[in-house]
Amino acid sequence: MTAPRHLRTRTRNLVVAMLGAGALTLVAACGSASDLAGAGDDPTTEATPPIRTLPPTESAAPTPSPTPTTPVVTLPKTGECRKPGTVDATLRVSDDDTAPVPCAGATALTYLVRTMPAPLKAAVANYNTTRILKAARPICEKAAISYLGKDRPTFERSQFGFIVGVPSPAQTAEGAAWMRCDLVLSANATRLAALPAKTKGALTGKRSTGYMQCVRGDIRVAVGTVACSTKHQWRGIDSIRLGSPTASYPGSKRSQSTMRDRCTTSVRRYLDTRGSFEYGYISPSKTSWQRGERWGVCFAKTRN
Repeated sequence: MTAPRHLRTRTRNLVVAMLGAGALTLVAACGSASDLAGAGDDPTTEATPPIRTLPPTESAAPTPSPTPTTPVVTLPKTGECRKPGTVDATLRVSDDDTAPVPCAGATALTYLVRTMPAPLKAAVANYNTTRILKAARPICEKAAISYLGKDRPTFERSQFGFIVGVPSPAQTAEGAAWMRCDLVLSANATRLAALPAKTKGALTGKRSTGYMQCVRGDIRVAVGTVACSTKHQWRGIDSIRLGSPTASYPGSKRSQSTMRDRCTTSVRRYLDTRGSFEYGYISPSKTSWQRGERWGVCFAKTRN
Protein backbone atom coordinates (compact mmCIF):
# COMPACT_ATOMS: atom_id res chain seq x y z
CA MET A 1 0.00 0.00 0.00
CA THR A 2 1.75 3.13 -1.22
CA ALA A 3 -0.93 5.80 -0.94
CA PRO A 4 -0.29 8.40 1.80
CA ARG A 5 -2.10 8.16 5.10
CA HIS A 6 -4.33 11.02 6.20
CA LEU A 7 -4.05 12.34 9.73
CA ARG A 8 -3.38 9.16 11.68
CA THR A 9 -3.21 10.39 15.27
CA ARG A 10 -4.08 7.22 17.14
CA THR A 11 -1.25 5.89 19.25
CA ARG A 12 -1.00 2.19 18.46
CA ASN A 13 0.26 -0.15 21.16
CA LEU A 14 3.10 -2.43 20.10
CA VAL A 15 1.83 -5.98 20.09
CA VAL A 16 3.83 -9.20 20.03
CA ALA A 17 1.35 -11.91 19.07
CA MET A 18 0.58 -14.57 16.50
CA LEU A 19 -1.73 -14.43 13.55
CA GLY A 20 -4.45 -17.03 13.22
CA ALA A 21 -3.81 -18.99 16.40
CA GLY A 22 -2.70 -16.02 18.46
CA ALA A 23 -3.33 -16.22 22.20
CA LEU A 24 -4.46 -19.82 21.93
CA THR A 25 -3.17 -22.88 23.76
CA LEU A 26 -1.76 -25.80 21.75
CA VAL A 27 -1.76 -29.14 23.59
CA ALA A 28 -0.89 -32.72 22.64
CA ALA A 29 -1.81 -35.98 24.37
CA CYS A 30 -2.31 -39.69 23.84
CA GLY A 31 -5.71 -41.29 23.63
CA SER A 32 -4.97 -43.47 26.62
CA ALA A 33 -3.42 -40.72 28.76
CA SER A 34 -5.28 -39.30 31.72
CA ASP A 35 -3.55 -35.93 31.78
CA LEU A 36 -1.92 -33.48 29.37
CA ALA A 37 1.59 -32.16 28.96
CA GLY A 38 2.63 -28.74 27.87
CA ALA A 39 -0.43 -26.69 28.86
CA GLY A 40 0.43 -23.36 30.39
CA ASP A 41 -1.50 -20.84 32.42
CA ASP A 42 -3.34 -18.16 30.50
CA PRO A 43 -2.41 -14.49 30.74
CA THR A 44 -4.68 -12.65 33.11
CA THR A 45 -4.08 -9.16 31.85
CA GLU A 46 -4.14 -7.54 28.45
CA ALA A 47 -2.16 -4.68 26.99
CA THR A 48 -3.78 -1.27 27.21
CA PRO A 49 -5.64 -0.71 23.94
CA PRO A 50 -4.47 2.01 21.59
CA ILE A 51 -5.63 5.55 22.31
CA ARG A 52 -7.63 7.40 19.71
CA THR A 53 -7.20 11.16 19.34
CA LEU A 54 -9.53 13.03 17.03
CA PRO A 55 -8.54 16.29 15.31
CA PRO A 56 -9.05 19.31 17.63
CA THR A 57 -12.14 21.43 17.19
CA GLU A 58 -11.98 25.19 16.82
CA SER A 59 -12.95 27.15 19.93
CA ALA A 60 -14.00 30.22 18.00
CA ALA A 61 -17.41 30.46 16.38
CA PRO A 62 -17.30 29.45 12.73
CA THR A 63 -17.42 32.20 10.13
CA PRO A 64 -20.61 31.99 8.07
CA SER A 65 -19.99 30.96 4.50
CA PRO A 66 -22.18 31.96 1.60
CA THR A 67 -21.58 28.57 0.00
CA PRO A 68 -21.49 25.94 2.79
CA THR A 69 -20.44 22.47 1.77
CA THR A 70 -20.90 19.06 3.36
CA PRO A 71 -17.78 16.87 3.61
CA VAL A 72 -17.89 13.91 1.26
CA VAL A 73 -17.39 10.61 3.09
CA THR A 74 -15.96 7.97 0.78
CA LEU A 75 -17.39 4.54 1.58
CA PRO A 76 -15.35 1.38 1.05
CA LYS A 77 -16.83 -1.12 -1.38
CA THR A 78 -17.18 -4.88 -1.35
CA GLY A 79 -14.70 -6.51 -3.68
CA GLU A 80 -11.90 -4.05 -2.87
CA CYS A 81 -8.55 -5.51 -1.87
CA ARG A 82 -5.86 -4.44 0.60
CA LYS A 83 -2.56 -5.51 2.12
CA PRO A 84 -2.84 -5.04 5.91
CA GLY A 85 0.28 -4.18 7.88
CA THR A 86 1.65 -6.44 10.60
CA VAL A 87 0.00 -4.57 13.50
CA ASP A 88 -3.42 -4.46 11.83
CA ALA A 89 -3.17 -8.14 10.91
CA THR A 90 -2.22 -9.06 14.48
CA LEU A 91 -4.91 -6.97 16.16
CA ARG A 92 -7.45 -7.96 13.49
CA VAL A 93 -8.58 -4.33 13.54
CA SER A 94 -7.63 -1.63 11.04
CA ASP A 95 -8.27 2.10 10.74
CA ASP A 96 -5.98 2.30 7.72
CA ASP A 97 -7.31 4.85 5.24
CA THR A 98 -4.89 4.07 2.43
CA ALA A 99 -6.30 3.31 -0.99
CA PRO A 100 -7.22 -0.23 -2.08
CA VAL A 101 -4.67 -2.22 -4.11
CA PRO A 102 -5.02 -4.55 -7.11
CA CYS A 103 -6.46 -7.88 -5.99
CA ALA A 104 -3.69 -9.97 -7.55
CA GLY A 105 -1.40 -10.82 -4.63
CA ALA A 106 -3.54 -8.95 -2.07
CA THR A 107 -3.96 -10.44 1.42
CA ALA A 108 -7.37 -8.99 2.32
CA LEU A 109 -10.66 -8.65 0.45
CA THR A 110 -13.67 -6.65 1.62
CA TYR A 111 -16.76 -8.88 1.66
CA LEU A 112 -19.10 -6.73 3.78
CA VAL A 113 -19.68 -2.99 4.25
CA ARG A 114 -22.42 -1.66 6.51
CA THR A 115 -23.22 0.98 9.13
CA MET A 116 -21.61 0.43 12.53
CA PRO A 117 -23.97 -0.75 15.29
CA ALA A 118 -23.99 1.34 18.47
CA PRO A 119 -21.65 -0.90 20.54
CA LEU A 120 -19.05 -0.89 17.78
CA LYS A 121 -19.35 2.86 17.30
CA ALA A 122 -18.70 3.39 21.03
CA ALA A 123 -15.67 1.09 20.91
CA VAL A 124 -14.28 2.97 17.89
CA ALA A 125 -14.75 6.30 19.68
CA ASN A 126 -12.45 5.05 22.46
CA TYR A 127 -10.39 3.01 19.99
CA ASN A 128 -10.44 -0.08 22.18
CA THR A 129 -9.37 -2.83 19.79
CA THR A 130 -10.55 -5.63 22.08
CA ARG A 131 -14.06 -4.16 22.22
CA ILE A 132 -14.02 -3.36 18.49
CA LEU A 133 -13.21 -6.95 17.59
CA LYS A 134 -15.69 -8.41 20.05
CA ALA A 135 -18.52 -6.13 18.86
CA ALA A 136 -17.83 -6.79 15.18
CA ARG A 137 -17.16 -10.53 15.44
CA PRO A 138 -20.80 -11.77 15.22
CA ILE A 139 -21.38 -9.58 12.14
CA CYS A 140 -18.16 -10.45 10.33
CA GLU A 141 -18.23 -14.16 11.19
CA LYS A 142 -21.82 -14.64 10.04
CA ALA A 143 -21.10 -12.87 6.75
CA ALA A 144 -17.82 -14.80 6.27
CA ILE A 145 -19.52 -18.16 6.76
CA SER A 146 -22.14 -17.25 4.17
CA TYR A 147 -19.50 -15.89 1.78
CA LEU A 148 -17.26 -18.96 2.06
CA GLY A 149 -20.22 -21.27 1.62
CA LYS A 150 -19.89 -23.61 4.59
CA ASP A 151 -21.05 -24.03 8.21
CA ARG A 152 -19.69 -22.49 11.41
CA PRO A 153 -17.62 -25.50 12.63
CA THR A 154 -15.86 -25.75 9.25
CA PHE A 155 -15.07 -22.03 9.25
CA GLU A 156 -13.68 -22.25 12.78
CA ARG A 157 -11.13 -24.90 11.85
CA SER A 158 -10.10 -23.17 8.62
CA GLN A 159 -7.24 -20.72 8.15
CA PHE A 160 -9.69 -18.08 6.94
CA GLY A 161 -10.43 -15.18 9.23
CA PHE A 162 -11.27 -11.51 9.07
CA ILE A 163 -10.02 -8.03 9.90
CA VAL A 164 -12.47 -5.37 11.05
CA GLY A 165 -12.06 -2.13 9.13
CA VAL A 166 -13.20 1.10 10.83
CA PRO A 167 -12.94 4.79 9.84
CA SER A 168 -9.69 6.64 10.43
CA PRO A 169 -9.72 9.69 12.76
CA ALA A 170 -9.97 12.03 9.76
CA GLN A 171 -12.83 10.02 8.26
CA THR A 172 -14.65 9.94 11.62
CA ALA A 173 -14.29 13.73 11.89
CA GLU A 174 -16.06 13.95 8.51
CA GLY A 175 -18.95 11.86 9.80
CA ALA A 176 -18.01 8.38 8.62
CA ALA A 177 -19.94 5.64 10.48
CA TRP A 178 -19.25 2.57 8.32
CA MET A 179 -17.57 -0.69 9.14
CA ARG A 180 -16.13 -3.28 6.80
CA CYS A 181 -15.16 -6.95 7.11
CA ASP A 182 -12.05 -8.01 5.22
CA LEU A 183 -11.40 -11.69 4.50
CA VAL A 184 -7.86 -12.92 5.22
CA LEU A 185 -6.10 -16.29 4.99
CA SER A 186 -3.31 -17.09 7.46
CA ALA A 187 -0.32 -18.83 5.86
CA ASN A 188 1.24 -19.52 9.27
CA ALA A 189 1.57 -17.94 12.70
CA THR A 190 3.25 -14.75 11.45
CA ARG A 191 2.18 -14.18 7.87
CA LEU A 192 -0.97 -13.69 5.82
CA ALA A 193 -1.18 -15.58 2.54
CA ALA A 194 -2.12 -14.04 -0.78
CA LEU A 195 -5.80 -14.77 -1.28
CA PRO A 196 -6.84 -17.17 -4.05
CA ALA A 197 -8.28 -15.67 -7.22
CA LYS A 198 -11.71 -16.99 -6.22
CA THR A 199 -12.68 -16.70 -2.57
CA LYS A 200 -16.47 -16.86 -2.70
CA GLY A 201 -17.47 -20.43 -1.83
CA ALA A 202 -13.82 -21.33 -1.14
CA LEU A 203 -14.73 -23.80 1.62
CA THR A 204 -16.95 -25.83 -0.71
CA GLY A 205 -14.58 -26.33 -3.64
CA LYS A 206 -11.97 -28.99 -4.44
CA ARG A 207 -9.21 -26.96 -2.79
CA SER A 208 -11.13 -26.48 0.46
CA THR A 209 -9.13 -29.09 2.43
CA GLY A 210 -5.96 -27.09 1.75
CA TYR A 211 -7.45 -24.09 3.56
CA MET A 212 -8.00 -25.96 6.83
CA GLN A 213 -5.87 -25.72 10.00
CA CYS A 214 -2.89 -28.03 10.34
CA VAL A 215 0.19 -28.03 12.59
CA ARG A 216 3.76 -28.63 11.50
CA GLY A 217 6.16 -30.47 13.84
CA ASP A 218 5.62 -31.08 17.56
CA ILE A 219 2.21 -29.68 18.47
CA ARG A 220 3.32 -29.12 22.08
CA VAL A 221 5.83 -26.48 21.04
CA ALA A 222 4.22 -25.25 17.82
CA VAL A 223 3.73 -21.48 17.51
CA GLY A 224 0.51 -21.66 15.56
CA THR A 225 -1.26 -23.36 12.70
CA VAL A 226 -0.45 -23.60 9.00
CA ALA A 227 -2.61 -24.16 5.95
CA CYS A 228 -3.09 -27.87 5.28
CA SER A 229 -1.91 -27.32 1.70
CA THR A 230 1.63 -27.18 3.16
CA LYS A 231 3.67 -29.89 4.89
CA HIS A 232 2.22 -30.84 8.28
CA GLN A 233 2.01 -33.57 10.91
CA TRP A 234 -1.35 -32.73 12.52
CA ARG A 235 -4.72 -31.99 10.93
CA GLY A 236 -7.72 -30.20 12.46
CA ILE A 237 -10.65 -32.61 12.31
CA ASP A 238 -13.32 -31.17 14.64
CA SER A 239 -14.41 -27.84 16.12
CA ILE A 240 -15.74 -27.54 19.68
CA ARG A 241 -17.82 -24.61 20.91
CA LEU A 242 -16.79 -23.77 24.46
CA GLY A 243 -19.33 -21.10 25.36
CA SER A 244 -21.90 -18.56 24.18
CA PRO A 245 -20.88 -15.06 23.07
CA THR A 246 -21.86 -13.67 26.49
CA ALA A 247 -20.34 -16.48 28.58
CA SER A 248 -17.57 -15.72 31.07
CA TYR A 249 -14.18 -17.32 30.58
CA PRO A 250 -14.41 -20.85 32.05
CA GLY A 251 -10.72 -21.00 32.98
CA SER A 252 -7.95 -22.99 31.36
CA LYS A 253 -8.52 -26.17 33.39
CA ARG A 254 -12.20 -26.39 32.56
CA SER A 255 -11.81 -25.55 28.87
CA GLN A 256 -8.94 -28.03 28.51
CA SER A 257 -10.96 -30.71 30.29
CA THR A 258 -13.80 -30.16 27.82
CA MET A 259 -11.43 -30.31 24.87
CA ARG A 260 -9.77 -33.45 26.26
CA ASP A 261 -13.09 -35.28 26.55
CA ARG A 262 -14.50 -34.14 23.21
CA CYS A 263 -11.30 -34.53 21.20
CA THR A 264 -10.65 -38.05 22.46
CA THR A 265 -14.00 -39.11 21.02
CA SER A 266 -13.67 -37.07 17.81
CA VAL A 267 -10.16 -38.20 16.95
CA ARG A 268 -10.86 -41.85 17.76
CA ARG A 269 -13.85 -41.72 15.42
CA TYR A 270 -11.81 -39.93 12.72
CA LEU A 271 -9.00 -42.52 12.91
CA ASP A 272 -11.53 -45.35 13.22
CA THR A 273 -9.46 -47.13 15.86
CA ARG A 274 -10.03 -48.93 19.14
CA GLY A 275 -6.34 -48.82 20.04
CA SER A 276 -4.16 -46.07 21.46
CA PHE A 277 -3.55 -42.91 19.45
CA GLU A 278 -2.19 -39.37 19.71
CA TYR A 279 -4.29 -36.25 19.54
CA GLY A 280 -3.93 -32.53 20.17
CA TYR A 281 -6.12 -29.46 20.45
CA ILE A 282 -6.24 -25.68 20.45
CA SER A 283 -8.28 -23.91 23.10
CA PRO A 284 -8.84 -20.17 23.68
CA SER A 285 -6.79 -18.39 26.31
CA LYS A 286 -8.33 -15.72 28.54
CA THR A 287 -7.03 -12.98 26.26
CA SER A 288 -8.52 -14.51 23.11
CA TRP A 289 -11.77 -15.19 24.99
CA GLN A 290 -12.02 -11.47 25.79
CA ARG A 291 -11.71 -10.81 22.06
CA GLY A 292 -14.67 -13.07 21.36
CA GLU A 293 -13.04 -16.48 20.66
CA ARG A 294 -15.29 -19.33 21.75
CA TRP A 295 -14.12 -22.34 19.72
CA GLY A 296 -11.45 -24.98 20.12
CA VAL A 297 -10.10 -27.33 17.44
CA CYS A 298 -9.16 -31.03 17.76
CA PHE A 299 -6.14 -32.38 15.84
CA ALA A 300 -5.30 -35.89 14.67
CA LYS A 301 -1.76 -37.08 13.93
CA THR A 302 -1.18 -37.56 10.21
CA ARG A 303 1.61 -38.92 8.02
CA ASN A 304 1.84 -35.72 5.99
